[in-house]
Amino acid sequence: MSDAEFRSEKIELPGAVVYRLHGVLGDTQHCYDFLESFLDCLETCPDTIVFNCAELENMYSSGIGILANCFTKARASDKTLSICCVKPVITRTLTITGIEPMLKEYASEEEALAAARG
Repeated sequence: MSDAEFRSEKIELPGAVVYRLHGVLGDTQHCYDFLESFLDCLETCPDTIVFNCAELENMYSSGIGILANCFTKARASDKTLSICCVKPVITRTLTITGIEPMLKEYASEEEALAAARG
């Protein structure tokens, strides 16, 4: 899968929004378009946001920056952002870069949504 194939699906649910990420999160226009779309959504989206990473194949340093930016902006907007279905290669990258401790990670999308509902 090439970097140009990165895409995201936005699913709006009652009280939550889920972004399903596909491909490689890196230094491509598709990735920056995703970041811009996410930041635009923060003003109007529900308090619960989930990034489903089941189809995210890899992440480069610029992708880590995009992810960190999303979490920082979500927190500043009083939103809860969690991730789910993270592959081991992504978990290793997040651990090595020191980002992993700031994330709420769940095994499934359903688990992440249930945790947000309390």
